[in-house]
Amino acid sequence: MDNIISKQHNKRLLQQDPLLAPHLPKTLPLTLSNLDDMLKRYAFVYLKPDNSCQGKGLFRVDRLDPFHYALRSREEHRPRVYQSLHTLYTDLLKHKMRRRYLIQRGIRSQTLTGQMVDIRVHLSRVHGKWVVAGIVGRVAPHRRIATNAYSGGKSVHVYPLLTKGMGYTHHAALATIDDMITLSRRAVAVMTARYPKWPEYGLDIGIDGNGHLWIYEINIKPGGLVFKNLSAKAYRRILLMHRLAR
Repeated sequence: MDNIISKQHNKRLLQQDPLLAPHLPKTLPLTLSNLDDMLKRYAFVYLKPDNSCQGKGLFRVDRLDPFHYALRSREEHRPRVYQSLHTLYTDLLKHKMRRRYLIQRGIRSQTLTGQMVDIRVHLSRVHGKWVVAGIVGRVAPHRRIATNAYSGGKSVHVYPLLTKGMGYTHHAALATIDDMITLSRRAVAVMTARYPKWPEYGLDIGIDGNGHLWIYEINIKPGGLVFKNLSAKAYRRILLMHRLAR
């Protein structure tokens, strides 16, 4: 599918770049067979529509043991536990959005207190050059699976998130921020080669327990709410970059 709104298509574009490929979590179309294979390899996975935003339709499946699985949606606080993957899958089909779904490897990107976390890097093209318009951390409420503002996630400054929230040293935090920006610029360069007129992107990046960066997805219409919830100054900058990118 040659379609910029498809998460899977964009992931395949990025996967062709040898520097980006190691930072892309394994992603497959949703089928029972693929779900079974992914859960044999990974402790948990995310299920998401191929062409939605704001965390709509998001699910998480955890493998509790060889015979039990837990299913959570964006809206639920408590998981539903199933004794077979087939039963879980049948129930999932009744509740998911009527869109093509993807299975993505779950990354344990979290604070020291166990809250899920990721970082949004927003880039805009201004006068022909790509500019980092903003970078912000997003922290999910306890026991919730999504970090975005529409799901109750909290916007936080990246440096204290890494140091106080995740235990990074000063130098490690600065180096990680630089690495995220470098990865984001590389990803945007790949996208620009295919879509030369697209004006802005937002990348959602996770960090596992080994400090490895993972690009969850590249958003083609990144909203400004995450920055508005952080500070008025950050939001004004995003709005300015948005206008200049048009």
